[in-house]
Amino acid sequence: MPVSNRSPLSISLGSAAKVFYALVVTSLLLVWFNQQSIRLYCQQKYHDDCEVPGLSQNPQWRFGAQLNQALENARVAFVGSFTGQVMVAEAAAEQELPPLPTLAEEPAPVPAPVATAHAAPVHPAPQAPAAVHPQPVAVAPVVSHPPKVEPGATTPLMASLATGDEVFFVGDSLMQGVAPHMANTLRKRYNVKSLNLSKQSTGLAYPSFFNWPKTVESTLASNPNIRLMVIFLGPNDPWDMPVVKGKPFLRFKTPDWEEAYRQRIDSILDTAQAHNVQVIWVGPPNMEKPKLSTAMAYLSQLYKGQIEQYHQHYVSANEILGYQSDEFSYYRTTGDGKKVKTRVDDGIHFTTTGQKLIAERVISLINFPSQQLTEH
Repeated sequence: MPVSNRSPLSISLGSAAKVFYALVVTSLLLVWFNQQSIRLYCQQKYHDDCEVPGLSQNPQWRFGAQLNQALENARVAFVGSFTGQVMVAEAAAEQELPPLPTLAEEPAPVPAPVATAHAAPVHPAPQAPAAVHPQPVAVAPVVSHPPKVEPGATTPLMASLATGDEVFFVGDSLMQGVAPHMANTLRKRYNVKSLNLSKQSTGLAYPSFFNWPKTVESTLASNPNIRLMVIFLGPNDPWDMPVVKGKPFLRFKTPDWEEAYRQRIDSILDTAQAHNVQVIWVGPPNMEKPKLSTAMAYLSQLYKGQIEQYHQHYVSANEILGYQSDEFSYYRTTGDGKKVKTRVDDGIHFTTTGQKLIAERVISLINFPSQQLTEH
């Protein structure tokens, strides 16, 4: 029998080469299959597409992204089929129950001017918000146009809800902290249902990652009982912004950037107006880092300006947290002289106390029918 003349060293090197080859091939396949996720990560982290010239337009290379998206669509459809079956079963069960007694409706009280004092403290019960998995949506071009507001229209002092109306929460991780407190108060004190789709790391600058205008449009279309939308976002947006695939990013604060960003704000407000939905937009507060804080002040001006054009409601988180001008503090002094911590150590997000303060102020901007009050 022939005897191998290979030394143990050559055998080890051959085995190592095979392992290295397998790792390289596997890594390339993973990059090929997950290229869209990598591109979105680059957009948010480095504000660039991070695409290799020539490779990104190669049909064989792009097939990886198409395959990934097809599998994701199949997964969403598969999960949605089960969700549909559950909803049908619940609807059938509800039909078998006797109708609940209804209360005679009373005219809603005339809203009073909003006071600067805070509303009564919220006492939320711990609850785990339901996980939301919105379906990815395509980026749609926006067209600049003036808001469709009737001449002579004025902004109401407060938003108003009637019996059966619901509230929709839109935003990033700032809203993720505040929304559960508002939802709990709405449900327990006023018997008002709400829908919370807030999602961390989202905003209006990167619709290819998460498209809020499209999500708002589809949500309002499928939930006709929503009559109020509360929006709170901003910290993920003060960066260079992609508009058209393959084109250079728009530089932050340039006229083109501002125009594109205003259009995205208007897109949300147009959709709300078309569905007769009121809007309360919460402006982001000052941040610990001066550069980010200055950017938040700039974005707040854009939000406030567009909200005023549409005669909707705007409230600044700076006012709620007691900030003057461009100052920042982790603490707020209460009416009795005590200092309470409202911001966590990252200088961006809020403590539970800060979240409740913002929730209380937003609730104070809503007029509820007296017959809906269920607790005091």
